[in-house]
Amino acid sequence: MRGARSHGGWRWSVAVKQLWLGLRAWRSFRSSFWLGVFADMTWLAFSFVFFGSIYGRVGSIGGWGWSDVVLLIGTAQLIEGAHVGLFESNLRRLSAGVRSGALDRWLLYPVDTQLLLIFGRVNLRGLLVFFLGLGVVLYALRAGEHQIGAASLVRYGLLVVGGVAVRLAAAFLIETLAFFFVDVAVLRALQNEFYGYAAYPQSVYPGWAWKLLFTLLIPVLWMGNVPVAALREPGQVLPWLVFPPLLLLASRLLFAAALRRYQSA
Repeated sequence: MRGARSHGGWRWSVAVKQLWLGLRAWRSFRSSFWLGVFADMTWLAFSFVFFGSIYGRVGSIGGWGWSDVVLLIGTAQLIEGAHVGLFESNLRRLSAGVRSGALDRWLLYPVDTQLLLIFGRVNLRGLLVFFLGLGVVLYALRAGEHQIGAASLVRYGLLVVGGVAVRLAAAFLIETLAFFFVDVAVLRALQNEFYGYAAYPQSVYPGWAWKLLFTLLIPVLWMGNVPVAALREPGQVLPWLVFPPLLLLASRLLFAAALRRYQSA
């Protein structure tokens, strides 16, 4: 019991320390922080201008009305903000640790290594993006044409959490490939480029094969379309809740297999 309590206290001390480091980094690089916030706001404004110019000429795109697309944009911001705010800067320590040998120190800590690499520093800019996306979602729900019940909102919330889990697991899988390829910066950039299309309605993807590809193999649709479908087509989305745990399990199995062949830097 004493050992369990000491490990629990150690985990809390590490979490507090990492949060403090994140706050200190924000204080030290405030100009960079606000420049990033300006870039996020510009992207959001461009999305509204882009789709607004389209919907100024047509009533819907593949059955998606204006409020549906606004909800999609907000949901994509919501999921990406949660990922960037809570996980992204932590995950990159894995590939960096493999290259430098710093991973050896993480392996010595008396906690689960994967959890240690997932949680830690908090990115305040990402959390700001999260709340910005939440504001857009609330606006879209008020302006929407669909009748949204409590059950639909619960399904939507579960799938947003599932989208964050999918984003986390997919990013961790990419970082784990550093055990095999050492430098995964190109793969990380390619993955992020794909997720830039998360705010586009799924009707732009022709045919079920493309939709299946971008839901399972390159899970872009999870970053917005799948949660929004819980409000537009509630009967067709609940089976997808099985996918996030499976992808998290796949990331854990690959990480365990990679550790077995790891020989330090």
